[in-house]
Amino acid sequence: MGPVWPAVLLTMICVPVVAQQQNHKIQAGQAPVTVERSPRSNQADLAVPLCPAEFNDSLNTDGIAFENEKGVKLPIVKKNAAARFSPEGRRAGQKEHIPEFETDLSLLVGSDGNPQNVCIRKSAGYGLDAEAAKAAMKYRFKPATKDGRPVSCRLSLQVRFRLFKFL
Repeated sequence: MGPVWPAVLLTMICVPVVAQQQNHKIQAGQAPVTVERSPRSNQADLAVPLCPAEFNDSLNTDGIAFENEKGVKLPIVKKNAAARFSPEGRRAGQKEHIPEFETDLSLLVGSDGNPQNVCIRKSAGYGLDAEAAKAAMKYRFKPATKDGRPVSCRLSLQVRFRLFKFL
C-alpha cells in the first residue's frame, strides 16, 4: 500500500443571517441549540471560539446585511487560502481509518472585505479547526453592498480535510 496524501477542500457558502437564525431558532419545548467542540480538540482548536446559538445581526442594529434584503449583493471572493492538514489530524485519519474531517466556520466579512469574528459551527478536532480558522482569516473579499455602498455580511465556510490513499 502506498502513501496517504492529504487534501483540503474549501467550500464557501454565503448564508444569510436570517437562515442562520432559523437554523438555531428555539421552538416551544426545545432546548437551545449549542455548538460543541469535538472531544478530539487540541490546544490550538481551543483558541478558536465557538459560535453563539444565534446572531443578532441586521442592518438596523449592527449594520450587517443579509441575502434576501432588498438591494443587497453578497460578497465575492477575491483571494482564498488553503488550510493545512494538521499532522495530528493526518496521523489520526491514518490510524483510525477516517477518510474525511469537516469543520464549519462562521465569519463576518467587513465592509472593507476582510474577514473577522471567525467562530466554529461544527468542530473536527485534531488541530484542524485552528488550521481552518487560520486559512479563513487569509481570505479577501469584494465586500457585500447595499444600494451600492459596502456593508458587512456573515458567511459560512465549510472546510473538508480528506485523506487519499495511493496504491
